[in-house]
Amino acid sequence: MITADGFELFEKKSTDEESATVSSETKESTNWRLIIVTGVVSCLIAVENSVLGMGEWPYMKEIDNEANAQFFGFTQSASKCFHAIFALVFSIWSFKVKSVKYPMIVSRFIAIIACCIYLCVEYFESDKRYVLMSVYVLIGVSNSACTILRGYIVMCSSSKDRPRAFAVIGLSAITSIIIGPTLQLIFSGIAYPGIEVFPGIRFHVYSVPIWFSLVLTVITAVIIWVYMTDVHRISIDDDESSEFFSFKQLKQNYEQLKNSGLKWKLIAVCLTVKISVTFLGAILGSIMSIVFMVQYGWTGTETVRYGSTLMIAFGIISCSVLMLYVFCRLGEIIRQEYVFLVCILATGMYFIVTYPFPFNSIPIAPYNKTTHAGCNPDEYSWCEKTQATHPLMFMISTVIIFAPCLPMMGTALDTTYSRVLGNIDQNIAHGLMTIVDDVIFMITPIFTTSIFTIVGVGPLWLVIAALFFVMAALWAYNLRDLSKVE
Repeated sequence: MITADGFELFEKKSTDEESATVSSETKESTNWRLIIVTGVVSCLIAVENSVLGMGEWPYMKEIDNEANAQFFGFTQSASKCFHAIFALVFSIWSFKVKSVKYPMIVSRFIAIIACCIYLCVEYFESDKRYVLMSVYVLIGVSNSACTILRGYIVMCSSSKDRPRAFAVIGLSAITSIIIGPTLQLIFSGIAYPGIEVFPGIRFHVYSVPIWFSLVLTVITAVIIWVYMTDVHRISIDDDESSEFFSFKQLKQNYEQLKNSGLKWKLIAVCLTVKISVTFLGAILGSIMSIVFMVQYGWTGTETVRYGSTLMIAFGIISCSVLMLYVFCRLGEIIRQEYVFLVCILATGMYFIVTYPFPFNSIPIAPYNKTTHAGCNPDEYSWCEKTQATHPLMFMISTVIIFAPCLPMMGTALDTTYSRVLGNIDQNIAHGLMTIVDDVIFMITPIFTTSIFTIVGVGPLWLVIAALFFVMAALWAYNLRDLSKVE
């Protein structure tokens, strides 16, 4: 057995007496080397996803005219459905074998398969939208393994350093928002159908991200295999926890869990308000590109170009905020439960500010049959009686409000949730948090694209604003109890 700074490397399993001795005598510490490795892995995987970004909807519309906004929403929901299922699978697998490395390696091989199918989509003569849907499902499955990285961060960090540790993960994810759109912006001049690399395989504004993602996936797999170490904070319950999913132990573990003193009410509050954080991210991914093409009449290439510029600005500000957590210990200076409350209120106000009032709106762009951009009356009955928020105001508000609030809400909630859970193995608990994520991601694309198709942005924005204010009220009601958790 090799031990270092309160961690056990799984080369040999300790006895109950050894575990009890080590756990009682070893001071809780933070393994920053492993946290940095985890941050790098998280960043590379996030970049693999962010390189698609604004190009997903334009590409689907480009290669298959039968694709519509609601089908795109269904595709996103299907991806998250499988993400939710396999998030639990990977969490249980990691928990049972006490390993992060092997589940992560398997997930990277699934991502490689998804990239290869995407690059070969031109070989299919019809129904290409279904091929892209299968790709997004596989990408969802491969990304679900990232669930276990949250529990891994908890195992590698002390309670005091946890805000900084989670900020490293948040920073890596936000960094990807800069890198991915920058890549799309650089190659936005290579319009579809682009350059034929091999028969049926092309290099253009929509496929460049996948070529890049394929290379990154291979690099990520190598980093995981070489530098990531399976660690586990030594606990007197290790032997029993390995049998957690055994039917023989189910009743015993249920009784232990019931009498564990966990703050179930606050856990439920954290899982509930997670809806708001996830909803915000889901909106950016599911409807922004559709809004740009339908309301403003931007072509697919213009949507990628302007959307990428928006996301780059978004990422720079978000990275700056998270750097304050990592280097200036912002998480220790400001109580994170108050940070979350302020951010969720500000985000609710965003949907009021960007509502299409008469004084801040312009006419919706007419439909262009050649570019498939603009508002098509055959698809959207509200085209002639609705206006669109001025694009400059819309994009500036998105950057100013979303950019700082999204990473701060995520870091604040992760930190508060981990403190509420206390000193337990948090792999499964964070797996539940990810499942909440995925349930919202399953619902949001269908919900937002359907409401957008039926009534437009205005009513959709009012519903979302109401949701954020309700979540803010719930958090404020429990703020005193949350403040007592250390």
